[in-house]
Amino acid sequence: MSFCLYSSSQEEYIDIRLQARTWLRSGLISENQMQAFFSETDSNLHQTNLFFRVLFFIFTLLCAGAVAGLFVWLMERAGDKLLAMIVLLFGIFYFILAEHLVKIHRLYRYGIEEALLMAGMVCFVVSFLVWIDNHHLNHRTISIAVCLLFSVISGLIYLRFGYLYAALISLAAVCIIPFQLSLTPVAERVILLCILCSIFIFSLIADKGENENFRKERYTKIQTCLMVAIYLTVNLQILGLTGLLFGATGNIRFHPKNYPLYLYWTSYVLTFMIPAAGILWGIKSRKRLVLNAGLVMACTTLATNKSYLGMTRYAWDPAILGIVLVVLSIMVHRWLDGGPEQKRQGFTAVNLLKPEDPGISIGDAAAAMTAGAIADQQPGVKQDSFFEDGKSGGGGASRHF
Repeated sequence: MSFCLYSSSQEEYIDIRLQARTWLRSGLISENQMQAFFSETDSNLHQTNLFFRVLFFIFTLLCAGAVAGLFVWLMERAGDKLLAMIVLLFGIFYFILAEHLVKIHRLYRYGIEEALLMAGMVCFVVSFLVWIDNHHLNHRTISIAVCLLFSVISGLIYLRFGYLYAALISLAAVCIIPFQLSLTPVAERVILLCILCSIFIFSLIADKGENENFRKERYTKIQTCLMVAIYLTVNLQILGLTGLLFGATGNIRFHPKNYPLYLYWTSYVLTFMIPAAGILWGIKSRKRLVLNAGLVMACTTLATNKSYLGMTRYAWDPAILGIVLVVLSIMVHRWLDGGPEQKRQGFTAVNLLKPEDPGISIGDAAAAMTAGAIADQQPGVKQDSFFEDGKSGGGGASRHF
């Protein structure tokens, strides 16, 4: 019996409908063919678009936080144990309510149940912090316990509901733990790298060829995030690059000079090998997300190359890198267009599939907010009072006759 609330057939039907809509927008199938797909793939679940999903998530999260906060404020004078129990009960209530909405009302990625789950997870952690406050534990132990609690709860949410961001929260919480053990920077990086590589290998083993298409896409996203996390762990100059971009000074603890020489040059070699492996993997497996991640990591490697070699940086370095990337993209584009039917070995530069319309574009939302902000900044026009300047009283003595 599957632990997930949604069956494999339901999620497969949703994925088929999503692909059918994409094919219709791209002109690959007709309206009648899409209706034939829909008649055979009824998942019996209620969905909404991305805009309303985010809207429902924000409103539900605000309501859940307000209700829990009101009860905490009313019970402010109660003891810590009673307060922790109340917050814990709210967390349990939110989880039960989310399951009820999925089982009874058949919501799927609707935003409401997602917000309840996130609120429930936060309530569990807050309850634990309030309860453990009287035990006088050190900050390190509390941080590790909180990370483990976040990791376990978000992992269970992912297994139960299939939310990908819950798996990423669990992964991020696990990655924070090595930095709470008061180890050397080398030990922290090595432990973090071992954790990420272990999870990455496990995901590759779990990604079997007979898995459904939606499950393959989910594994691909997780594996891409893990690959990027491994690269960020290996690249010792990434913090210096972010400091150059945002004008922040790097942390002395994580300065590359604090690492042994052999580890420094090993990381330099790996910054080239990981993007190359990602690009090759993306091409062979026809996974665009992996290929895009590999290309971004390759650009990051070129950006940090001078820092590794101790060379002087100049203000025109980003411009030169941008020109090189533009030239390479034009060359690849022309090479693909030069093949038969504008493709080579199954690859083409032509956009065959049109993306889904989320209901309202980011540009429309930004334009609406910009108009409101400009209107708020307009100076108010002061209107003269009827009784000023001799309009009444005094017979207009202050006027020019």
